[in-house]
Amino acid sequence: MHSETVLTEIRRHPRGIWIRELARKSKVSPATVCNYLYGYHDRAGNFVKPVLKKYVKLKKLGNSSLTLVFPK
Repeated sequence: MHSETVLTEIRRHPRGIWIRELARKSKVSPATVCNYLYGYHDRAGNFVKPVLKKYVKLKKLGNSSLTLVFPK
């Protein structure tokens, strides 16, 4: 499953990693990485909880959409 690949890459960067860089290094689309971190709504409108929330810390920078991802 791709979420394990993403989590492995996050753990390699204890000082944090940007979402785009995380997507590139784990060879998963940025949208999929965001789904793993923030959750999403499926086609039926049900919210799917983020799979990696309990394993990571997120830090938004400024008013922009820049987010650093840290392992817990």
